[in-house]
Amino acid sequence: MIARLASGIAAISLLLSVGAPLAAAKPITIERIVAKINEEIITLSELQDLVKDENKKIRGKFTGKELESRLREMELAALDMLIEEKLILQRAKDIDVSVKEKELETAIQVVLDRNRIQADQLGPFLAAEGRSLDSFREKMRQSILIKKIEGREVNFRLSVSEQEVADFYQANIEQFRKGEARRIRQIFFPVPQKASKDEDEEQRAKASAAFKRVKGNGKDFASIAKKVSEGPASARGGDLGFIKKGELFPEFEKIIFSMPVGKTGEVIRTKAGYHILFVESERPGKVTTLDLISGRIRNRLYKEKRAKRHREWISELKRAAFLEIDFNPQANRTEAKGSFEALFRDVREQISFKLIAVQLLKSSDVIGREKMFWTYGSSRRDERWQSEKLKVDDKLFLGIDDIEGLQSIHREFVNPDPATNLYIYEHNYLLPNSYLGKVSFADLIKEFSLSPKKKKIGLVTDEDRVRLEFEVKVEKTRSIIADPKEIK
Repeated sequence: MIARLASGIAAISLLLSVGAPLAAAKPITIERIVAKINEEIITLSELQDLVKDENKKIRGKFTGKELESRLREMELAALDMLIEEKLILQRAKDIDVSVKEKELETAIQVVLDRNRIQADQLGPFLAAEGRSLDSFREKMRQSILIKKIEGREVNFRLSVSEQEVADFYQANIEQFRKGEARRIRQIFFPVPQKASKDEDEEQRAKASAAFKRVKGNGKDFASIAKKVSEGPASARGGDLGFIKKGELFPEFEKIIFSMPVGKTGEVIRTKAGYHILFVESERPGKVTTLDLISGRIRNRLYKEKRAKRHREWISELKRAAFLEIDFNPQANRTEAKGSFEALFRDVREQISFKLIAVQLLKSSDVIGREKMFWTYGSSRRDERWQSEKLKVDDKLFLGIDDIEGLQSIHREFVNPDPATNLYIYEHNYLLPNSYLGKVSFADLIKEFSLSPKKKKIGLVTDEDRVRLEFEVKVEKTRSIIADPKEIK
């Protein structure tokens, strides 16, 4: 499950006195309940205790609206985690799964051995961190219990067949092809498309001067590239890594694969600018056979199956439970009511957007077949992750088979934050990455709200360079306050 929760709240406690003057009264802390899960509760102090360390880190890095957004995301994700933990432990109790004392002692001993701590040192060690031995033992017991119940209800009968391994191998054989490749370093001087003759001549002169310095002197190519190159890899000494056959246009590929290893090529002019290339090493090409890669494929498929089954299992537990959430930290911080409260109290559906196709509408056509990738965040200065680079086909298209190979977080978005976006980039060897525009989740959600029966939604980036297509799925959920009668 993709965490959708967000925002934190200041601690609330009331000091009451009964039948005595205020000065003599003992303070009584009234806990606030932020969630009810069947007959159990989650208190505000539980949530705050879980997030206190992360809270400090976030407050030390962000301010203003960005701070609020980060706290919102972190604290509600923590609340969702606590809810799921309660549900799992309740399930274990329902089917009479327990942890024996011997199991607990064995697990604790493993922790002691791993951290090189003696048994008599554990109490003082925990006390220094503000924790008690009893609470540590209970957390360990719960951890073991969760693993046992997950083993029984998630992992049980979960397997990957030989046929599934073979099918994945055949469908993704290019992932396992180690083609003939050459490790290239580059010194690059870009020339803007609308550059004047004088500007072009200035960059050409720089390239000529650099070529004289590196010609026949491969040992110093990296250090010279660091000093003079204006390309994106200059900090790495111009290192572009291994480039395989088929990743560049034939004309450019012919140059690279005809150059002797250890030699520097002549200055090359492209639409992007002036390039000086150096072949540092070469790697013969071959396809890794299935017998050598089957274990890795099996592990990958098993993890994907387990993750999917775990999400389904958690959803089943939530649908079978009565959940009530009363946690609106944004309103407490700003003393504002309205949209956020409506979000937490009235939502009845879980909406997921699955990326299934990407079409590059305009190609740079400079050097070779484009690769694309995307990042996620509230701004380009706050890109929280980056997807793997995927190579488009001859029609500049990425289909579901290509995209399915990515991590699920990079292709499936559940109840996405409307303040976030996907930023699309074009990657081409030898050149800087090109920004192709963004798709806003606010626009995606708006499009869905206008046509809620749509199964697929397509959007074009604000730069009109890329079209993305999403598959839409709506599910009933009890993660937010809901009457069990509503779920059918």
